[in-house]
Amino acid sequence: MAGERIAVIAGGGSGIGQGTAIRFAGEGWRVVLVGRRQEMLDATVAYIAEAGGLAEAFPGDVRDWDRMAELGALVAGDGIDLLVNSAGGQFAKLAADLSRNGWKAVVETNLDGAFFLARHLHGALAKRKGSIVNLVANLWQKGAATMAHSAAARAGVVNLTRTLAIEWAEEGIRVNAVSPGYIDTPALIDGFGALIDTVPLKRIGTVEEVVDAILYLAGAGYVTGEVLTIDGGLQLA
Repeated sequence: MAGERIAVIAGGGSGIGQGTAIRFAGEGWRVVLVGRRQEMLDATVAYIAEAGGLAEAFPGDVRDWDRMAELGALVAGDGIDLLVNSAGGQFAKLAADLSRNGWKAVVETNLDGAFFLARHLHGALAKRKGSIVNLVANLWQKGAATMAHSAAARAGVVNLTRTLAIEWAEEGIRVNAVSPGYIDTPALIDGFGALIDTVPLKRIGTVEEVVDAILYLAGAGYVTGEVLTIDGGLQLA
């Protein structure tokens, strides 16, 4: 694998993670896709292979410390150039009605998962002076009714991004985040399509536009600790 750029992409079986995997493979990267659903990972790997790209699946839950440690051991030898933390999930619920399990499921997936991956892939990233791009839905920027669990977790990932950027800078590891607004993934269109009129640009964004930002941050050698917002001006409304 000498000279080959390698990216680990969590959530690579669907949505923005899948779009990122396909785009990066098309740019000549070898991609390792992480996710809970083997069939979705396999479908994406097959799609990339048919297009002539290099991809492999690593099934696992980002909330599983031991499984993510296995991933870290797997890539430690060659090292990696990029980690994209795109695994996530949320659901609408008023804070007063939110159960302990509901809170834990969202916070553990979004915040714990981002840390577990970064922690266990730290050595592989240091080996190649690689970078991390965390995906953080823009709920963290202001109060978000019915999304206390998700907004709190995303805010935690933003602070984690900035803290790791400081701690790991001497090793040449850059850590940034992309903060998408309403993007044309199936989950968003099904649940939030009616909110398009709240976006100043009066449209939802595309997965490709978010991937453009991830690709930029992957190569922006003098950028670290930043959060790049891709939301059509939604955070200004």
